[in-house]
Amino acid sequence: MLLKQVEQAAAERPESVALTFSGQSHSYAAVKEAADKLRGSLAALGIGKGDCVAILLPNCPHFIIAHLAVLGLGAISVPVHVQQKAREIGAQFEDCELRAFIAWGNRTNETEKAVQCAESLRARIYLGDAIPAGSESLLDLIAHGESLSPDESVTESDLAALVYTSGTSGHPRGVELTHANFAAHASLVGHQLRIRPSDSFACTLPFSGICGLTMGVHLPLYFGAATTVHSRFHPGDTLSGLHESKSTVLVANPAAYALMAGFPSPEKYDLGQLRYAISCESSLPDQVARDVEDNLKFRVFEAYGNTESCGVVTLNLFPPLAERGSVGQPIEGHEIAVLDPQGSPLAAGKCGRIAVRGPAVMRGYRSRPDKTRQVIQDGWLITGDEGYLDEQSNLFVTVQDAEVIRKGGFPVYCREVEEVVEGLPHVQDVAVIGISDPVLGEEIKACVVLKEGAVIGPGEIVQYAKERLAPYKCPKIVKFYKELPRPPTGKIIRSVLKEDRA
Repeated sequence: MLLKQVEQAAAERPESVALTFSGQSHSYAAVKEAADKLRGSLAALGIGKGDCVAILLPNCPHFIIAHLAVLGLGAISVPVHVQQKAREIGAQFEDCELRAFIAWGNRTNETEKAVQCAESLRARIYLGDAIPAGSESLLDLIAHGESLSPDESVTESDLAALVYTSGTSGHPRGVELTHANFAAHASLVGHQLRIRPSDSFACTLPFSGICGLTMGVHLPLYFGAATTVHSRFHPGDTLSGLHESKSTVLVANPAAYALMAGFPSPEKYDLGQLRYAISCESSLPDQVARDVEDNLKFRVFEAYGNTESCGVVTLNLFPPLAERGSVGQPIEGHEIAVLDPQGSPLAAGKCGRIAVRGPAVMRGYRSRPDKTRQVIQDGWLITGDEGYLDEQSNLFVTVQDAEVIRKGGFPVYCREVEEVVEGLPHVQDVAVIGISDPVLGEEIKACVVLKEGAVIGPGEIVQYAKERLAPYKCPKIVKFYKELPRPPTGKIIRSVLKEDRA
């Protein structure tokens, strides 16, 4: 398991650098000691095996320490994006029957509002100087905790994390990922990439998202490698960091690669040490891949996956052997199939539903057996994406789930945004769609039908959404319609709205 690998690295190479943040390095021994002390403090607060602990922190060493401490208790780590608002946070708190959270002090207003949804809460823990009355200081818990080693009774089949997606319903859906899922994913991806302790990772993705968690946290820790932690993404800072730290592995999304490729004076950065630059979370535009090669002088390796399969389940590691646009072949130990509507495999070149099978596939959705049965059939995870396999079994994704907008690499679920806009008394009907954006991949557009006689402007609708949704989920464009395209079944035809370029 992941924790055993960290323990081994701390024992065999205690002074080896595990994390670098803001110019300060932390050894594997120091990370292990901090996680052990926090684990002891959490246990003293009554947190134990099977309890859900939310982590609402930006990318920083404390996120990783908290995650390791929770996993070692046999508790369940629940990563939550730090930009989310009380409405979003509270829905997750309620769904997972939260016992504790570890949050950033700069976001106390939103987090404290969400507490009312967590009736089972035992502990409120904050990172920062000014923390609310009655809550605990994360720094104090780490500094003064009594060291507690990982619980030996935790098995690979135990649940390790709940990573939330909203799904087509607009309501949070907890993806159950086990210790076995995480260990298999890290091991198989790492062996395929030939990761070694001498590697140095840079990850621009938020650790609260599945790819940031598995590719930016688990993968380097599993192999005893070093990680440079970026609290936020800025193209110049990232390029400087890659140049100075001599990073060998970069994990980012297409929007980040686009911004780096367009940054001024790219020739001043020496990036020749990069062995792999991996793109995940959304489709990599061909022009972005070409711009990176032309301006930054390295090749981007595209990956594909989803939260339910630990984020990355295929890698195009041999671009010269596959046409541009392919996301490659499944990682070792996994299978990819393209199925027709009846669930039968299709021949090469035929488009259908993409299905995945292997040890990285989730156990199911928390407390949603009906939804689990819909997507896991005969051991196959049926994704919402469509594509085809070529004669060499390279996968091409042609249509990604229409219910999900991928803005800057972040998944935004249309129904979640629609439910917020529907809360306005002026709104009769709404459809949210993704429209093409050269940098972010997609931007968010709300197509709105007002009630008769209602008067409200686009800016007011955007502001209403900003008060209730994380910034990356808010519509940038609002357009009014007399009616929305709906067939007799009542489901909005989003493809018709996408054709309206105005």
